[in-house]
Amino acid sequence: MDFISNKEVQNNEMLKTIGIKTIEELFELIPKEIKLKAPELDDGLSEFEGMKLMESLAAKNTFGNYDNYLGAGSYEHHIPCLIAAICGKSEFLTSYTPYQPEASQGMLQIIFEYQSAICALTGMDVSNASLYDGSSACAEALLMALRANKGKNKLLVAESVHPNYRGVIGQYLSLPEVELKTIGFLQDGSLNTQQFEKELDNNVAGVLLQYPNFFGNIEDIKQLSQKIKAAGSLLIICANPLVYGLYADASELGADIAVGDCQPFGLPMQFGGPYAGYIACKQELVRQLPGRIVGQTVDTQQRKGYVLTLQAREQHIRREKATSNICTNQALAALATLIGMLWYGKQGIPKLALANYQRAAYLKEKLANYTEPLSQLPIFNEFAFKCRQPIKKVQTHFRKHGVEPGLDLGQFYPGLQNCLLIAVTETKTKEQLDKYVDLMKSIKN
Repeated sequence: MDFISNKEVQNNEMLKTIGIKTIEELFELIPKEIKLKAPELDDGLSEFEGMKLMESLAAKNTFGNYDNYLGAGSYEHHIPCLIAAICGKSEFLTSYTPYQPEASQGMLQIIFEYQSAICALTGMDVSNASLYDGSSACAEALLMALRANKGKNKLLVAESVHPNYRGVIGQYLSLPEVELKTIGFLQDGSLNTQQFEKELDNNVAGVLLQYPNFFGNIEDIKQLSQKIKAAGSLLIICANPLVYGLYADASELGADIAVGDCQPFGLPMQFGGPYAGYIACKQELVRQLPGRIVGQTVDTQQRKGYVLTLQAREQHIRREKATSNICTNQALAALATLIGMLWYGKQGIPKLALANYQRAAYLKEKLANYTEPLSQLPIFNEFAFKCRQPIKKVQTHFRKHGVEPGLDLGQFYPGLQNCLLIAVTETKTKEQLDKYVDLMKSIKN
């Protein structure tokens, strides 16, 4: 759409209609001390001068190209080039997220296919159109549990859930009528089942566990789910979606709601976002889902079509009655993850998941002689260990050789000083993994 500016005659007509003489009168309520002075005609740089300035600033960026072993919710995966090629098409990149069924059949079909892929991956009955990220999905799932279990006000969240996710949950659920309890973990990073069983009672609306947990451990959630069901509570599992390519899916684990972040499928790390959170659930909870759901139907001539099947209108009208304040979705990010899932497919996703597991397991085994593993529980593509040297010394040594060794767990958990959490994906070669081992081996006491 071309931009054609108003001429002075048109401006004057509009000012006369609204009863003022100058445009400046529109801004009289703004204090003078915070108003910016109008730029002069010669104020600023020319395009050429601006380009030169940006080039000189860019030349100062000397950050090295490190081998990256950071993870904790944002993972370095290979992104097939067709994802950017398809997402960059103007009908996707510039389209406005549809609010009405007739707005865009193309975007509605994409959302429907995304929902179908999430259901296939998690084993759940229904998925919504996506949420902002994994943390908001966790918080919304807990709110779902409260709505589904009216009369219950207690929620249990494992301390081994991502600390940032728990921070968002705390913001969402800092309500006087909600009792939010944190279940601690043992020395090996596994859930403190004794505390869990003590807190699990008939007043618990929902339980949130992470799979694998923040320390990379795969815990026996299926056994816990039986106790959760016996208490009449809902089980919410927050998972890296790629893990379902190798381990049991959310449905097999007994989950009522499955949440997480789609970042591992087709989204770069890009400083932690924007991403697309997924949320899926059993059929009986569909009316509690936040946001909206796209469905497939036929028109009067039996032609296939897509419509917004469920969308809580209170989100736009009676806000105090809203299921959630989320009325949109991360359409473009969801499209990227959908393309990633379809690119790998039913056979490729398990192979990709296995490649992640094998590389992580290889590195964990090789590091056993030079570090102390936090746990002997099964892992997926992350694991934690305790360094035998001070963490700062390890980081300095590795970075000197172009390697970012992992996440310092001590900054989140004071009881885990000198511990590193490292993520290994299909992007790491055997040579890179061996280099990591050699660097750990070569640190002098």
